[in-house]
Amino acid sequence: MLLSALVLAAATGVNAEPAAPVITPAPVAIEARQSAAAATYETTSPLPLTDYMYPYDALPEQVNPYPVLRGPQTGYNRCNSTTEGPNALCQTAVFNSIEDFCFWGAPGTNQTIGDVEAEVVSFCSRTGHGGRIFPPGTFKGLQFMRTPGYIQLVGVFDQTSVGLNSADTGGELDPHGADLLGNPLGGLFYSNGFTSTNGTYTQTQSWNHFLGSGVFCLKLCDPSYSTDKNYCQNIYDLIGCEYNMPADYAALPGQFISCDGELQDEVGTYVENGQTLTWSQPSVVATPPPWTPRIPASSNCVTHQSSDLFPLSLLGYQSTASASATASVSFSAGPGSTTGKAAPVSGSGSGSGAAAASTSKPSSSASRASPVAAAAILGLAASVLFML
Repeated sequence: MLLSALVLAAATGVNAEPAAPVITPAPVAIEARQSAAAATYETTSPLPLTDYMYPYDALPEQVNPYPVLRGPQTGYNRCNSTTEGPNALCQTAVFNSIEDFCFWGAPGTNQTIGDVEAEVVSFCSRTGHGGRIFPPGTFKGLQFMRTPGYIQLVGVFDQTSVGLNSADTGGELDPHGADLLGNPLGGLFYSNGFTSTNGTYTQTQSWNHFLGSGVFCLKLCDPSYSTDKNYCQNIYDLIGCEYNMPADYAALPGQFISCDGELQDEVGTYVENGQTLTWSQPSVVATPPPWTPRIPASSNCVTHQSSDLFPLSLLGYQSTASASATASVSFSAGPGSTTGKAAPVSGSGSGSGAAAASTSKPSSSASRASPVAAAAILGLAASVLFML
């Protein structure tokens, strides 16, 4: 720069001063960008979904409004009484307790998780959260567990109530995905049910949710819980609820129970011959994982009636609907069927998430695993594993 300035001065006869150096500001830390709630952190592209943190009462209209990769998100995050209804596209979910929770479902009807993973919307057990509401009779059995590190809900249900094809074997939804933009895109989870929050709504960036084959499991990890273990991993999507959230799924139909619970074993870690080993999930799970999931002990359990948990007076626009809330439930098993016994939902694998060279939005789904392998190695009431 100085040499150029001197050459210019000699050529023009002017005593030119060197140009002032251009100083590039240091990158702004993510924490600083998140200090102002509902701010737009990027102007052209999204951050990873887990980098966005907002107070519950200061949500943006959309976390991901960017037409990049699979974006923008199809729904919205600012959900309230004006958005609640059968066509709501709310992508902010709440999970507090056995009677007050939301989870993801299809935006249309007769759809599959593999096709709409980026676009799923919030369905809730009661009015007040700005999304859609489960119709009466959706749930055939539920178990809620509160532990020091996470809250968990598992159940058997009529998945057509959340827009899924009755035979869909489903997959995993989580805040990561191959492109780190999450499934759904822009989807956020909050809870006032953590032991550490004293009833205050807290956002968690660590959660996972499996659903399909008439079974679901949902877990939110408490961001305030200090541990070197990860109880909400999103890397074991091929082995489903049975391994990711161990519970007695076969006993669920007809039961509605909430308990305190012990922490589960960290998924993928097991003891063999006195040695602690870690299992890495292969791209195709051809044989069962080398351990049997331990179902954590529970205490202080309370049994509920479904009519008490989900009274019509709290179902908003669904209060005039009617459905049979029987204890039996059927699970699709591909060509045949199994009735009355809940099986863990099948898992799903991670795709590339790369942008397609077309004008359509790319999918994070890369391929689908063998349905025969899934049924053979895990005994699931499932026939297709979707790659999420």
